[in-house]
Amino acid sequence: MYYFSPARKDPVDVDCSEIILFPEEKMKKPGYFIKWRSCIVIMLLIGSTSITVQAKNWRGLDTIRIDTVKLFAKLLKPAKWYLDNTHSITVQQLPNLLFTDSIPIPIKVSNKLIQNDIYLKFIVTNSADSNVSFYFSPGIYFREIDIYRLHTIENKFEKLPDSLIEIEGVKTLELGPHQTNVFIAKLTFVKTNAHAFEPVLIRDYFLNSYTNIFQNSGKDNNTVTFVFSGILLMMIFYSIAVYILNGSIEFLYYTGFAFCLGLMFFLKSYLFRTSSSFNYFFEAYLDFVMQSVGTFIYLAFLKKFIDAKKNFPWLHKMLSIEQIIIIISISLFSFLYFNNENYTWLSRVENLSKDVWILGTIIFIIYTIRKNNKLLNYLAVGHTLLLIGGSISLYLINSPSSFRAFLPAIFSNALIYYELGLAAELMVFLAVLAFKNRTDIVDRTKERERLKLRTEMQDFEKQLAVLSAQQDERTRISADLHDELGSGLTGIRLMSEIVKTKMKGQVLPEIERISNAANDLVINMNALVWTMKSENDTVESLITYMRIYALEFFDNTSVECIVDLPPVYPKNLEISGEKRRNIFLTIKETFNNILKHSKADRLVISVKVDKRLIISISDNGVGIDFDKLRQFGSGLGNIKKRMERAGGTYKIENNPEKGTRTTLELTL
Repeated sequence: MYYFSPARKDPVDVDCSEIILFPEEKMKKPGYFIKWRSCIVIMLLIGSTSITVQAKNWRGLDTIRIDTVKLFAKLLKPAKWYLDNTHSITVQQLPNLLFTDSIPIPIKVSNKLIQNDIYLKFIVTNSADSNVSFYFSPGIYFREIDIYRLHTIENKFEKLPDSLIEIEGVKTLELGPHQTNVFIAKLTFVKTNAHAFEPVLIRDYFLNSYTNIFQNSGKDNNTVTFVFSGILLMMIFYSIAVYILNGSIEFLYYTGFAFCLGLMFFLKSYLFRTSSSFNYFFEAYLDFVMQSVGTFIYLAFLKKFIDAKKNFPWLHKMLSIEQIIIIISISLFSFLYFNNENYTWLSRVENLSKDVWILGTIIFIIYTIRKNNKLLNYLAVGHTLLLIGGSISLYLINSPSSFRAFLPAIFSNALIYYELGLAAELMVFLAVLAFKNRTDIVDRTKERERLKLRTEMQDFEKQLAVLSAQQDERTRISADLHDELGSGLTGIRLMSEIVKTKMKGQVLPEIERISNAANDLVINMNALVWTMKSENDTVESLITYMRIYALEFFDNTSVECIVDLPPVYPKNLEISGEKRRNIFLTIKETFNNILKHSKADRLVISVKVDKRLIISISDNGVGIDFDKLRQFGSGLGNIKKRMERAGGTYKIENNPEKGTRTTLELTL
């Protein structure tokens, strides 16, 4: 009597093609078999994924004892394979196919292999006394899975009917007690390069667990992708808010871009390694279309965001050409997907569109460097980071190599680098938005100031036109007064003088009053004409005329008038006609009050001109009794109002020595 034990110590697959036999007498020795028995128990307890018992049978095929498989058994080693590029093999031809001993399929399925059919041949036996149900799963992204079973007596294969249990991506198999069958699985790839070719036989009770383990193998990658989808969702909300608040149509474009890419990334994570028709359609067709449409919308956003048509015409043409190429690529890709089984052309169109994107990005960066525009420089930095991430992603997609040898497994996923590039580009884009918002605020402020200045200039021009019209009218009126009224008054005065001469000393008091009144009217008219002429709107003219008027006013009186002017004061210092008129009339009224009420015989007028005009009028009269101001009537009230209208102040006070002092002050 002998005992056997598998020679391999691999806890994953226990290959019993090599058998170690133990004599019965040695098994009775204490501790001889305990080590072997302990090893077997430990292998089972640590969760071995399958125990495959194989023996040479049926034309060199290794037999898989399905009743000894605890969880699942891998088929890459015990199965044989055949590659078909004709898609025309019939059931009758299956026994004559020349299957090879090994399956030389790398981790990544090449584009050339995708457009072929793969035939797997394997033999399964059931040594148990009851039926055994199990499932065949080739991996993921196989749009057709056909199982053929061999009739050993007739030496022909028959196609098994579809599984009674609707589980997409797997096939249900069953063996009766002590039954052995040869199976051939025909596999047709989905037209995508995201395949995971891992053919296995799964026990019926372990199917759900295996599916969960298979789908969760990329959990870290999916977590990163979900997070990035959330970032894009936040960008959607932000863009919609900016569009609602500012009405900027470019942010509506950005919303479309973020929606297309965010939904694409979300579906890639949500449908990861899911055997469903929609997932197959998504991976083979929809993800490329969504990415292309998102890129198209982003180019539209970019053109509007930088106002390329106005500011960068050449760049606007280049971006428009890229959009046209994207439309052509989507149309051609759609036609090939729905009308052609050759995946190579589909792959070429997809890669060509991505190459055009890379070329366009490089041209954009070079153009930006040459333009040296600050806004474009920010965008170029973001595009450079996205270009680096996208290039690494394309390399991992199209190259059989990966970074597993020196980096964690997550960094061997091509999608991660594209997401990292997009995340970096989004961070730079937020900086671009901050810069552009600040620039827009400055530009809007400048524009408001420009419009405000323009409005003020228009108002000023209107005021100038009104003032010019007023000055013309004043000049005309002053000329009419001088020419018409002045000549008449002068004539009255002359005729009164002639009458007095002819009367030879017999002067009537009425004639004297007529002569004095005419003389006063001529003086007042000259003063009025002076106030109305716009060419006299200067401080210098005001001071000069005040001096001349004061000397003439007190010329035939008992009051000695002294005018103290500064030796130097600013020339051509303008003062409006209204202010000049009010100040002069105030001085004139002051002169009248002094002559009528002060009883003074001496008057001193002093003038100071700096940032203010100060006119001080002092007399040596009896002073002013503020309790008896009624004798002055409304004269002082009129003087105060005139100075307030001129924007100045008026002050009258008793001189410490004798008389009164009147001070007029105006800020120039």
